[in-house]
Amino acid sequence: MPAQILVVDDLLLSRMILRVKLSAACYTVCQATTGAEALHHVAEHPPALVLLDFNLPDATGLKICRQLRSDPKTSSIPIILFSADQSRSTRLQALAAGADDFLSKPLDDAYLMSRIRTLLRISAVEKDYQARCTQTLRHGLAEAQSQFHHAPRVTLVRSSAVLAQSNAGTWPDIAPELFDDARSLSVVLSDSNPVQPPDVLLLGPEILDEQGLHVIAELRARHATCRIPIAVLLDKTTQTSPAMVLDLGAEEALRLPLDAEEVRLRLQAMIKRKRKADAMRQALGIELDLASRDPLTGLYNRRHAMSRLSDIVATPPDGTARNYAILLIDLDNFKRVNDCFGHGAGDEVLIEASARMRDAIGPHNLLARYGGEEFLLLLPDAEMVQACAMAEEIRRQIERRAYHLTTGNFRLQVTASIGVTVQTSVTSEAPLSRLERVRQVVDHADQALHTAKTTGRNRVSVGHCSINPARALAPRRATVGA
Repeated sequence: MPAQILVVDDLLLSRMILRVKLSAACYTVCQATTGAEALHHVAEHPPALVLLDFNLPDATGLKICRQLRSDPKTSSIPIILFSADQSRSTRLQALAAGADDFLSKPLDDAYLMSRIRTLLRISAVEKDYQARCTQTLRHGLAEAQSQFHHAPRVTLVRSSAVLAQSNAGTWPDIAPELFDDARSLSVVLSDSNPVQPPDVLLLGPEILDEQGLHVIAELRARHATCRIPIAVLLDKTTQTSPAMVLDLGAEEALRLPLDAEEVRLRLQAMIKRKRKADAMRQALGIELDLASRDPLTGLYNRRHAMSRLSDIVATPPDGTARNYAILLIDLDNFKRVNDCFGHGAGDEVLIEASARMRDAIGPHNLLARYGGEEFLLLLPDAEMVQACAMAEEIRRQIERRAYHLTTGNFRLQVTASIGVTVQTSVTSEAPLSRLERVRQVVDHADQALHTAKTTGRNRVSVGHCSINPARALAPRRATVGA
């Protein structure tokens, strides 16, 4: 679906010219002649971008821009203000009011279209996150954004020759407090895992002259720099087109000599967009992690465990077979806890038992709540002796001391039965074969758990294995817990 652009201008001829140009680029164009009409249209049919004249019959473009920015529903819509007034004060007022750019009439067609494409590209990333936005993500976003209040980090990227000169670490026309450091292009490209990634990369004017425009695409393609916005300084004598700079992935193309206040406003806007995107990405990651967790115990849930197990049961066609173990752990006579003390007490036991098991396993093993009072432990690259030793350690940890219930001040002795199976991955490319294999190996562990339950509980039982189980620990008999 073509992006919808709202053109707000009281001059008919100006609106017609913009409509023709934008329609030729396959945008859907809507028009408004007053500020009130523009606000109504945005509220009813939010556009992808707003082209806003500085002077309107009923309000200034500044006022409309501020109103759109103050409303959470419209604050993210890109806005380009334009005016026949080319004065510095007008330009700075527009940027300070929240406009993404300010253009002087007559408009540069090539730059205008490139600027629109750039802003829509940036906006598309945010819309992608918003499309997956849930209430949990909104809370996570608010929390994540609070973590991004560090000082701005703008890295000035210069050539090695320029850096060798004195005072090359800052640009003389810009306040030095904006800059974190100055680095050579080779260092930026070779650093695959920067400790503190900058908020903005500002390329010195010699970079494009020496390296060519492709360096912007190169920075956009690198994992370490693909999410860092780029601003490019262009010498006044350069033949490089600002429109081309934007189309290759930069967010700003700044002509020398620089206006310090304008550059500060533009860099601050870039930093704000970058930090919002970082916060949304972090919040989404938190929510995705929560989707794989059991809300009561904090352990992974059954769906996540089955997904991980599906990856392990099959050997890649060019890979090496590996052993793995599955432990099914069931709290003995758990129904009595719920029946005698209530489900709140049962929840306390599950939480405490989960914590004890979590402390007993290593960082590379996966523990999940399989259902009810049953848990699944996946041990990659485990042999029989290791698997049975881990099972015995978990069994001991669960029964080692009484469980204190805050509801009623009771103390319970709880034990667990554990079924163990050790398997070897098999070659499988078909997803269905993997699912069948997962069901099969889990069934082996379940049968072993059933044996442990029916032969006295509070013990470890080894089920069918695809390797020799001779070195397995023998089942251990003990007293039955609560």
